[in-house]
Amino acid sequence: MPRRSPGSTQDFEDVHTRVATRVRGLRPRPERPHLLEVVDGPGKGTRFRLEAALYEMGRGANVSLQLDSDEVSRLHARLTRADGEYTVEDAHSRNGVLLNGLRVHAAVLRDGDELQLGDVVLKYLEGT
Repeated sequence: MPRRSPGSTQDFEDVHTRVATRVRGLRPRPERPHLLEVVDGPGKGTRFRLEAALYEMGRGANVSLQLDSDEVSRLHARLTRADGEYTVEDAHSRNGVLLNGLRVHAAVLRDGDELQLGDVVLKYLEGT
């Protein structure tokens, strides 16, 4: 190896970078199921299994997750999935979206979070 003086650089001609190689004994984490369960309000006990990349929630006829309550807007909120995580976003609803009791415009959901849309309270569950 050649001597280097302070502040000098050395060029390496035979450097290779490998990307996405498997490590022996390491298994990728499997996708976990995501659920929304109505824990209070109309439809209590109803469970929605989340698998799609986009869900629209509300009382309207054309939404993916229909909630039967007059306090819920026709299109109340959207759920979007990216990198295995769901984000809730208020769709300019009349009563807003509460996440664990705090009003939010958009937030990433975590296991055990409670969403409130009008008088409907839903619990977000991962891995069950």
